[in-house]
Amino acid sequence: MRANTSLIGHILGSHPQINGYYEQHIGYYSWRSLIRQKLIYCNQHSLKVKSMFMFDKVLHNEHFVSPVLLNSANSKVLISIRRPETTIPSVINLYKKVDPTHIFCTVEGATDYYVKRLHYLADICKKLDSYYYYDAEQLRDDTAMCLSKIADYLGLTTALSSEFKTQILTGVGNAGDHSGNLNAAKVKKETTDYSDFDLTSIDINSLTKIYDDTVRGIKI
Repeated sequence: MRANTSLIGHILGSHPQINGYYEQHIGYYSWRSLIRQKLIYCNQHSLKVKSMFMFDKVLHNEHFVSPVLLNSANSKVLISIRRPETTIPSVINLYKKVDPTHIFCTVEGATDYYVKRLHYLADICKKLDSYYYYDAEQLRDDTAMCLSKIADYLGLTTALSSEFKTQILTGVGNAGDHSGNLNAAKVKKETTDYSDFDLTSIDINSLTKIYDDTVRGIKI
């Protein structure tokens, strides 16, 4: 969560070979879950002619994803993590807007989510035969290279573009980012400055070590 996932979702969802761009908030238990995903998407969208992928992003541990499905020859897995010093404030700011009573509005709550999510990603990567990892920051800092490598991993026949289409669920409900940044319909290099955000209630050095260890383990 808050790792530029709505941005990459819209970039992928604007490609002619990919259907889907938003978060469905469902789990993936068996092949039936893949049918469910397609039915949910087709309730409001049409499948693209000659498309080859259905996209979803799964951001929360409570949504189970079967490693068996992810290890299918027809599955592709993208994993991305953002640094804690920007992720924690971003989570807090989001939930203060959408649900001010949520535990994620606190530094402690957002930090607990972040740590548990990193542990989950580290664990599931050990069960996967193949996946592609990229640092969330790379999508903005080195867009062309990041998108080129993702396109190669997915085996797309044409390049991914830093410009994308806004969709009928862009910024709507719980489908993804509500900030309005996606309305620019392109990758924006500038990001929110969280340098003055008060993180003194947590040990940011320990949190950074967890991040570094997780990313190092996933990249192996």
